Amino acid sequence: MSFNCLSSLVFWIITNTLFLLSFSPTFVVSFMVKNSNLSQRMQPKRISSSLADKDKESSLPSFDSSSHSGSNTCTALQKEIFSSSSIPDFSFGVIADIQYADIPDGFSFGGERRYYRHALDAAKEAAQHFEREGVSCVLNLGDTVDGKQQELAKHGGEELPEHIDPGHLAMDEVIAALSPYKNGPIIHTYGNHCLYNLDRHEIKNKLGIPFVQEPCGDLVAYRSYLHNQIRFIVLDTYDIALMQRCEQSSRKRKMASEILSINNHNYPENENSPEGLEGIQKRFVAFNGGIDQPQLKWLRETLDQARKSNEKVVVMSHQPIIPDSFVEVCLVWNYQDVLDILRDYGDIVIASFAGHAHKGGYKRDEQSGIHFRVIEAVLESPDPHKTYAIVDVFDDRLVVNGFGNCESAVYDFSHLGGKKEASSPKTMDDGREIQVQDPLSS
Repeated sequence: MSFNCLSSLVFWIITNTLFLLSFSPTFVVSFMVKNSNLSQRMQPKRISSSLADKDKESSLPSFDSSSHSGSNTCTALQKEIFSSSSIPDFSFGVIADIQYADIPDGFSFGGERRYYRHALDAAKEAAQHFEREGVSCVLNLGDTVDGKQQELAKHGGEELPEHIDPGHLAMDEVIAALSPYKNGPIIHTYGNHCLYNLDRHEIKNKLGIPFVQEPCGDLVAYRSYLHNQIRFIVLDTYDIALMQRCEQSSRKRKMASEILSINNHNYPENENSPEGLEGIQKRFVAFNGGIDQPQLKWLRETLDQARKSNEKVVVMSHQPIIPDSFVEVCLVWNYQDVLDILRDYGDIVIASFAGHAHKGGYKRDEQSGIHFRVIEAVLESPDPHKTYAIVDVFDDRLVVNGFGNCESAVYDFSHLGGKKEASSPKTMDDGREIQVQDPLSS
């Protein structure tokens, strides 16, 4: 390099450093998070591919916002940004609540604007970006299609011929949109809107989710995937649920009905209404679900084996599993059972990623240090915004690179390493304790 080039480079660094220092510390840290690992982000494959990212850079996220409460302070972020490692071990993509339907833009029951057709374009662009980036895998956090797809004409869409199932068609279109990503597996979970369109056998065939049949006869989809000493644990939060469970023979449906009967006075006439319920009691609605005893036992055993194998763990689910990180109505029915197990393994569990609550959210568990993140929905981002994330995995942190409306963040591993003594599993009567237990009094 010539002396003139070197001088120009030094001048550029100095002037830009002085420019940044003229802003508030929060802005500087946010800017550095957005542009950390500069040696990688200057490569063409990391270049933003939508106008949404330009908007993102001009409106950088604040890490002490009310929607993302927790320990993301400037001091902690600075420590993470300037840690010794600048090249991630690997990266993975995250996308949540695509909820595509072939209908015009509309609104949720709560009045939130939704962009049903644009969601398909956003999913395709995310997949293309994941492929360019070479991420090792992609987490799809569920609700791939929207329930309104079943009533196209009612919502302004075009009625389909009788021989074409609208839910199958929409799912096929999203699968095609995600097909540009070929570098690794797409790890799918499923949500309530998937179940409004397809049963579990059909979801298995479409998305390749390896459902298995428990001894009770019901299909479940919990499993894990190991990559580079990170074990991704996929929870099935519609294990105990009303949706697509047989009214006559399903044990899990009967459990769900009993849970709702005890905890929501609106059931069964208005099963999806939380009206009259307070706080986290609002979670007892029919578009949510719970996790049965066999899955809880499997979760503990899987975490125990991960600890013995010196693995770190990332948990994914459609429904969030800790209060105060999002709106209460989206919480897993028996979240406390899941949370108790994860806390026993806080020395290896890095983070939990979930969808379902469309505005997103964040909470760091004070007891275990585990990061609980709700990813913002694709569905509620207008054109040209396309919402998803690329997560860089370092040896001491996760860096969430948000696109569109997805918040960027840094999640440190400071809670990992010290082995904890796991408490004994709670004794439950066939998994039915959650029907009578008042979580507000525990």
